[in-house]
Amino acid sequence: MIHEHRRYVVGLARRFGRGCSDPEDLAQDVLERWVRSAPYRAPVDNPQAWMGVVLRHLIIDRLRHNRAARVVVNDEVDDVAAETAARPWWQDLDTSAIEREVSALPPALRETFRMFAFESRSYKDIARQLNIAKGTVGVRISRARALLKQRLTERGEVVCARRRPAA
Repeated sequence: MIHEHRRYVVGLARRFGRGCSDPEDLAQDVLERWVRSAPYRAPVDNPQAWMGVVLRHLIIDRLRHNRAARVVVNDEVDDVAAETAARPWWQDLDTSAIEREVSALPPALRETFRMFAFESRSYKDIARQLNIAKGTVGVRISRARALLKQRLTERGEVVCARRRPAA
């Protein structure tokens, strides 16, 4: 019985497996399960269908196992990289530094940005209160972010330059 279905199972494993594993190994596992389950299972009218289902389940299990193994390896690599990397400059920013930069923004940008970022107000509420278009709110917030990023980045480069040891 095994010999007559072996070619079928190997061919099916090649089609289903597509690089998941060696088709011969998959077929061997399916046939081994067939033999081990023989005393406990009810008679099967179509053994190839049974073997196809078992093969499909084996392939899914192996794919899940491989994906989980990759995630674990990637997490370990990320942990090592995080431990060895120096802290970025922006982690040393405090609230007063950010407040200083926000207060240095042009008045229209500053007010719009404060309402959005610090008061968590919607574009619609800000537009209504400032009597401007909703699109203008978005433009002002975008410009404020760009200016803040530029100023804080410049500040960060100065901080990084101070941290570097003298050559």
